[in-house]
Amino acid sequence: MRTTWESERERQPLSLDGQVWMTGDIRLDRRHELLDRLRAAGCHPEREAADVDLVLHAYRVWGEACLERLSGDFAFAIWDGPEQRLFCARDQFGVVPFYYAETTHGLVVSNHLNCLRLHPHVSDALNEQVIGDFLLFNMNQDLDTTTFADIRKLPPAHILVWSHGGVRVRRYWQLPQDVAYVRYKRPEMYIEQFRELFQRAVADRLRTDRAGTHLSGGMDSTSISATAYQVMTAMNAPAELRAYTIVYNRLLADEEGDYAAQVAETIGLPLEYLVAEDYIEQAPLEPPAHVYPEPLAIPNQVAEVEITRRIAQHSRVLLAGFGGDPAFYPSRSYWSQLWQRGELLHVMQDTLSYMRAFHRLPRLGLRSLFRRQRSSEPPKIEMPDWLNPDFIERLQLKARLQERLTASPQTDRYGMASAPLWSNIFAWSDPGFSGFPVKVRFPFFDVHLVQYLLSVPPAPWFERKFLLRQAMQGVLPDAVRLRAKTPLQGFAHYNLMQQQGLQPWMVKLVTTPALSPYVNDCCLLQRLQNLAELTPVIYNQSIPVLQLGYWLNHQYHQKINF
Repeated sequence: MRTTWESERERQPLSLDGQVWMTGDIRLDRRHELLDRLRAAGCHPEREAADVDLVLHAYRVWGEACLERLSGDFAFAIWDGPEQRLFCARDQFGVVPFYYAETTHGLVVSNHLNCLRLHPHVSDALNEQVIGDFLLFNMNQDLDTTTFADIRKLPPAHILVWSHGGVRVRRYWQLPQDVAYVRYKRPEMYIEQFRELFQRAVADRLRTDRAGTHLSGGMDSTSISATAYQVMTAMNAPAELRAYTIVYNRLLADEEGDYAAQVAETIGLPLEYLVAEDYIEQAPLEPPAHVYPEPLAIPNQVAEVEITRRIAQHSRVLLAGFGGDPAFYPSRSYWSQLWQRGELLHVMQDTLSYMRAFHRLPRLGLRSLFRRQRSSEPPKIEMPDWLNPDFIERLQLKARLQERLTASPQTDRYGMASAPLWSNIFAWSDPGFSGFPVKVRFPFFDVHLVQYLLSVPPAPWFERKFLLRQAMQGVLPDAVRLRAKTPLQGFAHYNLMQQQGLQPWMVKLVTTPALSPYVNDCCLLQRLQNLAELTPVIYNQSIPVLQLGYWLNHQYHQKINF
């Protein structure tokens, strides 16, 4: 799929000499820097060469060490004929999927899961551990498995080498630990550096003249949309950026549309609204227009699916604001670390900076840290009572649940490279999963941007995303820029359930025969019928059962058609 100007000239599979061949899904950051490095090494590709060409040139010059010079969104495979070796890699954050299956005759790889399922030696057998994860957490918690037992994922920032019939997988990159904080003399320097890196991250993902963007009333999507509009209008050529906002009219009190409208009017974006209830209230489409390769939501009940469909009619690129929360996640241990290291001067300097920013003293978090250290009470384990006991025992799901609930939360910048949530979101967003010819771009997941944020003192810059808000001064309207983070108030699906009760389509999905190894349908239906005792937590736990039933009805053991 061609999403950049350079990719218009792309031809795959690609070879420079007839001996080393390559195929891949590649969008590079900082192309000009890579070109300069290649020229310095005696290699002279055309300046407008496609990204896949540049990667193959880099491999020819540096071998596996080429990955030290690459950043962006990519998954590729290189067959090295002279070495009789297949060399594969996935980008640092895992934005582009990479699937593989070992068979008796070799190795099958693809960035689309369904392509591997077409192979006659790749079975349809399910991975029950992943099914258990989906029913407990609504997503796979492992970075290297899929719903199908024979098909694996290459984790983010890993390489795979196949030679002489054997597979080796290893990590090639990780975010640096114990990064020293940069101490600029002027506060404005933090903002200027961030603004430069952020604009570059957006521009690297916008090498096109047509794109779409999600636009809510929060800081993340609005900052990306405004920066994208600046980038595209600076091209001195016709360009089109369209924005889409999801609003609630009946099930929730919602002001997002009003704030999104202010942003669109300020920066001059055309804006389309989608009403969430128009999709949530639908019964599942039968037969479905598209079935996902792995269990997920029921597509026609999700407004975001309609946004992607509309964007596909005019563009191949969608900008998403995911990643802003972990990128600017405030450190709860920052002040205690300064005290422990005896950095009293920085304590005083950062306290003054904090007071100038927020007109109050910072909460140092020492008492909270002390309470956490003293607390030994384990979290309460809530296993849904409709899961079959033998399934729970066979998969050791209680231990799995406890392991995940007691693990350290991956909510900060380091979690961007390792938390299962992001790996799943990237997979769900890929065209091979969504079914739409649209590439979703995630500007916050830029290696250079995240590495810079690791070096920024958390106070005051990450408190309430202060750094981002300062960088957007004069770009976003103050009503949005200074607005406190405002999550949706309530649970729309639960509110609809309380209004309408158990629907026939829900009964059909819960009683799907293929669910019987995992779910006691009578127990779950009793829970869903008793609206007086149905809590938001219980209903939220039941949703993956409905989604899995829908997927099993339409995907498992069915012939894949392209």
